[in-house]
Amino acid sequence: MRIAREGEEIVCPRGRLNGRVIRNVEDQIGDGDFSAPEARYSADGQRYLCVCCDRVVAAREDHRWRIHLRRGWVR
Repeated sequence: MRIAREGEEIVCPRGRLNGRVIRNVEDQIGDGDFSAPEARYSADGQRYLCVCCDRVVAAREDHRWRIHLRRGWVR
């Protein structure tokens, strides 16, 4: 079962595009599995924030990431 598919959009709760999944993810989302050039880093470097509303669109938990896609949060 895939967690995230290549090309899926990373969005904030308002629907603004902040990045994309860059390859299919089968197990855990790692550093090289997504790109978020439209988001900004939090001060601690553990989260990506939407530039329009400052909500978290990706967060590091231990050695994996949790990202917000159009279908909701995935790990």
